[in-house]
Amino acid sequence: MKLEERDNDLRAKAEQIVNFSPQEISNITHDEIQRILYDLQVYQIELQMQNDELQKAQLEITQTNNRLNFIYHHTPVGIVTLDFQGFIQQANHTFGQMLGINSNALVKKHFSKLIVDEDKNIFIQRYEPFFKVPANKSIQLRLYGENNKVFDAFIKGNADDGSDAMYGNVDIKQRKLVIAVTDITDAIQR
Repeated sequence: MKLEERDNDLRAKAEQIVNFSPQEISNITHDEIQRILYDLQVYQIELQMQNDELQKAQLEITQTNNRLNFIYHHTPVGIVTLDFQGFIQQANHTFGQMLGINSNALVKKHFSKLIVDEDKNIFIQRYEPFFKVPANKSIQLRLYGENNKVFDAFIKGNADDGSDAMYGNVDIKQRKLVIAVTDITDAIQR
């Protein structure tokens, strides 16, 4: 809907609410007209002030969103969001860099495709309990990086609905798991 159409629609709705007959309007006194004009001017100024505040708040939200987006993608830990089946819903740039893959190319891939064959069963066997109650749990796996270079990964997770356990009406199929992936290859080699 175009802006002009929206304005016309709002005006039509407002006219329906006002619903004065021409005879009623002709009975308004000069003093009442002056008071109404004054009230309208005050109301217009109030609306402009509210609009200015909303625009300022929108700018602050946009700036905060940009900062959070930068932090999400440049934190020194890989962050991946998985669905209940283990498919990647989102991955930050750091995780993509760990693998040598553009993080957008990881979306809709199954996480197990990134795991060294010998460790896939660990992930498959532990994923459902880890997904349901991720608190105080971790998984250590080897992942394929760039040019099939293997690196050791330490994985911790949190449910993105803020809970660490299944409560009440939470639909497991709607829940997402946010995992933090840390490359621990150097620590293991020491």
